[in-house]
Amino acid sequence: MISTRRRRIATAIAALMSLLAAVAAAEVRVKVEGLEDAERENVEARLGIRARAADIGENEALVMRLHRQATSDIESALQPFGYYSPKVDAQIEGSVPDWTARYRIDPGPPTRVTAIDTRFVGEGADFEALERRLRWIPLKLDEKLDHARYEATKKRMADAALANGFLDASWARSELRVNPDTQQARAILHLDTGPRYFFGEVSVTQEGEDDRLIDPDVIERYLHIQPGDPFEAQALVDLQFRLSDLGYFQSVDIQPQRDLVDAEKHIPVQVTTEPRARTRYDFGVGYGTDTGARLSVASDWRRLNRRGHTLNSDFRLSEIKNTLGTTYRIPLGGEAGESLSFTAATETEKLEAGDTAKYVVGTSLDRTPGDWKRRLYLEFTHEESDFGDSTTRADLLTPGVSINRTRADDPIHTQRGWYAFFDVHGAVNNVLSTTSFVQGRVLLRGHYPLDRSTRLIGRIEFGYSLVESFGELPASQRFYAGGDQSVRGYKYQSIGPRDADGNVIGGRFLNVYSGEIEHRFWNNLGAALFVDAGGVGNRPGPDLLLGVGAGLRYRVPIGSLQLDLAHPLDDDETGIRVHIGVRVGV
Repeated sequence: MISTRRRRIATAIAALMSLLAAVAAAEVRVKVEGLEDAERENVEARLGIRARAADIGENEALVMRLHRQATSDIESALQPFGYYSPKVDAQIEGSVPDWTARYRIDPGPPTRVTAIDTRFVGEGADFEALERRLRWIPLKLDEKLDHARYEATKKRMADAALANGFLDASWARSELRVNPDTQQARAILHLDTGPRYFFGEVSVTQEGEDDRLIDPDVIERYLHIQPGDPFEAQALVDLQFRLSDLGYFQSVDIQPQRDLVDAEKHIPVQVTTEPRARTRYDFGVGYGTDTGARLSVASDWRRLNRRGHTLNSDFRLSEIKNTLGTTYRIPLGGEAGESLSFTAATETEKLEAGDTAKYVVGTSLDRTPGDWKRRLYLEFTHEESDFGDSTTRADLLTPGVSINRTRADDPIHTQRGWYAFFDVHGAVNNVLSTTSFVQGRVLLRGHYPLDRSTRLIGRIEFGYSLVESFGELPASQRFYAGGDQSVRGYKYQSIGPRDADGNVIGGRFLNVYSGEIEHRFWNNLGAALFVDAGGVGNRPGPDLLLGVGAGLRYRVPIGSLQLDLAHPLDDDETGIRVHIGVRVGV
């Protein structure tokens, strides 16, 4: 009896396995031929028989119904690309539960745009700013009809009306007329702008206790919106970013009060802010190839008084460089970041040729007179450097000016953008300085997308020094190359002229170039190939040392974690160097 029971169980299991195998094989294989790229992708997405391919193989009636429907699915999927008369050869082979559906598609002649009638009507009919937007619409005459471009044209017109204060705009006519027989299409887009609106009074309410508030006249400097200005949604976005970037507020809420609009179409705006905590402390532990193990402690007093003064201090301890600095900042002007600052700092660093220590006090005036940020500064530095058997002590009073600008599509994960930085500073002997020199530095970085997942990254850096006596120039004013942010494959600051003992003592001129191609192949994980070149010398155009390598990239909210393996190509250098770092923005 036990043997019989076992045979029954075995038979039942075998039958169940056969049933599962049959269900697993019950599918429809769908093949689409004759199309490429976006057209093919859209057809495959619209085919009902493909969407249900994995679960309909046992249902012959459903398979046949979806197969008959496929031609209609294909026709509707091709219309957005301007193909209204496709020829479809539809075939299906097989039987329950294994099917193969094949669709050979000839999209036919494309429909072309033969007439475009776009206009603004109503109060904005003769508005020049709106008329300019019609000169560069995505929809083009005599080109193949593309429904996406038609929709983009509608959006551009609606956005233009909204951006210029026409908040009640609506479509008087919105038509796309297609004649499949003649392959001709006509677009008619008439947007009734309605009345134009303007900004009214901007009121700011700061929530919180009195000792956590900023004086109203300080906040008013950043409003940039005057009653009577044309109402623009972008102006409100800019205002929110400007107030948030000040660092005083945890949140900034901006509400146009359309229910309070007056007879002249003025819309009041209510701004409500919540304060941040007055003090913030940051602690960090990490490792960098250029610095080794490191520890950092920072404090940020965001609001010392009702005038918005701030105080920042930063202490960084590492195997190579130690720094301690503090900055007192007084906000000025009407842009976040414009300020008068007073700084004090001390720094020690271990170089290949020896050690250096410097002490700095200074002041700077930061302004943004347009798209470029400008910094005027004056610093007094006392520095002591040990190079081999020699010791250099220097005092420098260095006035200088630097400008920089960033353009990026994303401030953290930049796909397209660039950064430019220029600096010139110097000192005069006997004017609180032990030597005379003029130094300039240029840094350019750029990101360019090759496709959605691939970007090209480039960097160029130049530096020059005109100096009376190079031997009296301290280490901080000499140029070096090598390391994470320079020529990978070489040790930190290991490239430059050497003394008689072979120690790197820095040079007057710097040239560094870098090219990198980065591809993100799975979610946030990517890889990169790069080549770096750099040289430091006492004459312009120093000889370049090359480094090549590959690395892994992983995107996180704060930036891109980087692990690079770099190989130097100089005959005197060997081995592979590992570089670890984080890239933020451009």
